[in-house]
Amino acid sequence: MGLKQSALLAASIGMAAASLSGTAAKADAVADFYKGKTVTIVVAARAGGGHHKWSLFLSPFWEKYMPGKPNFITQNMGGAGGTKAANYLYNRAAQDGTVIGILLQDTPFAARLRSTGIKYDPQKFQFIGGAERPQPAFIALKEAGVKTLEDVKKKQVIIGSTGKGSQTFILPKLANGMIGTKFKIVLGYRGMAGIYKALDSKEVYAFQAGYSSIELIRPHWVEEKRIEVLAVNSLKPLPGWEHKKLFKDYVTDPTDKKIVELIAGNDIIGRAWLAPPGMPKARVDAMRAAFKKIFSDKDALAAAKKRKMDIGYVEWELQQAHAKNLSTAHDGLFDRMRKLMSLKN
Repeated sequence: MGLKQSALLAASIGMAAASLSGTAAKADAVADFYKGKTVTIVVAARAGGGHHKWSLFLSPFWEKYMPGKPNFITQNMGGAGGTKAANYLYNRAAQDGTVIGILLQDTPFAARLRSTGIKYDPQKFQFIGGAERPQPAFIALKEAGVKTLEDVKKKQVIIGSTGKGSQTFILPKLANGMIGTKFKIVLGYRGMAGIYKALDSKEVYAFQAGYSSIELIRPHWVEEKRIEVLAVNSLKPLPGWEHKKLFKDYVTDPTDKKIVELIAGNDIIGRAWLAPPGMPKARVDAMRAAFKKIFSDKDALAAAKKRKMDIGYVEWELQQAHAKNLSTAHDGLFDRMRKLMSLKN
């Protein structure tokens, strides 16, 4: 080997060593930061709902893989259909990596539908990853006496909602305007847990939410066949209910169908954890890497199976791209939605 080749080889080795040293230094810095600290997961819902139960479930495994092994805790912050938590994470929460969150899948939509009360840009949240892709559906108790959305066009059904920024309001309101259903929407319930209680007491007879949450929170409803799926708000059939139509297939107007299909893609951020905009990249990267490792952890998978939780890693890159897609979708779609929902910009 000549002198020139030897010099090039030495330089390459030196660069590789420097790169490894830099990576190790970043990892050490992240571990040093998190050692002895607590990471708070802000949950945009009241205690007892799917987001809360999932965050509690993942926390000990997240601690296991996170550099510095910080303690993970949850803080429930329901209100305004998820807007309260979104505003908090974006504007008031610590941006140093000690606060992350899980918002409602409607958060990017709410930012496009109305400006009142919205103090965040959904594109600037830094997605960490997801645990599943919950398929939302219109669901009614058998006592409601309806089996499809066609039935709800003939008979009024009382449906519960957490707020106007939530899918629990947006989707039944759109169904009323697009296809003529007769959902009577009752607002003000505190999270899905509040809606479930209202269903138990027969204050309301229907709701719109991710189907997997029912299996997690009210499994006996499924086992005892106490509910009926009226339509699925997804781009593909719901397992176990494949005979039920998708909401988009009820819609005939081309613009309205585009709106419903855009919403149906929201399942990718249906169970998504994210960081506020100002969180340092190295800490976001570490949070993402630790989160991903959970889904190959045998103990985590076994525990999820025991709890009948439909666990499966969802890439943060896909979630980030979806948030951007919603944020840049054609204004005309949202103008139409505001008209259907009687909302002001």
